[in-house]
Amino acid sequence: MFNLFEIDLEKEKILDMGAGVSSFGIEANKMGFNIINSDKIYNFDIKTLEDKCKADLSLICSKLENVKDKYVWKFFSNIKELKNYHKKTYEIFINDFNHHEYGKYVTETLPQTGFKDNTFSISLVFHLLFMYNSHLDYEFHKQSILELIRITSKEVRIFPLVNLEYKKSSFIEKILSDNDIKAKEIIIEKSPYEFVKGGNEILAIKV
Repeated sequence: MFNLFEIDLEKEKILDMGAGVSSFGIEANKMGFNIINSDKIYNFDIKTLEDKCKADLSLICSKLENVKDKYVWKFFSNIKELKNYHKKTYEIFINDFNHHEYGKYVTETLPQTGFKDNTFSISLVFHLLFMYNSHLDYEFHKQSILELIRITSKEVRIFPLVNLEYKKSSFIEKILSDNDIKAKEIIIEKSPYEFVKGGNEILAIKV
């Protein structure tokens, strides 16, 4: 999703901001990488998290049936396969969160965190910024990106750039032209992963 193939991840300290119930950090840390998962939901107890995982996945899959044409069925062949994949993912998360064997969990959230400057070398944001631009205004996005720049020493990557209406967020152009956002380079890259049609772009901010 984040097109990280040319980055030597073993040398990086990576933040997965808004990580949710993903198994990414768990599996990456098991392989020897250094990933910190951050999400406010880690304040919940195991039972609450597990119940929420089941309910959210069922709700999402039921809604997908009516909008299947908005998605690219390549990585997932159908809704059933998607549901099984994400069920396995959250089960890996629940098991690890219960034992804290591989995952590293913190509850910092955007737009303001308690991390020190340059705590991470790379920060990743998946399905948070731009997706909810009808609920989270431009100022939230701007302050969140400024915060990510502050706590990151090399690069911030945000994916995807489409919103819940399956359109590219109108905030993208504002971010690219906002003089308050200081970075060495802000570009849009293609991602090799596309599930939502047109959702195959990354905002890459080199700091």
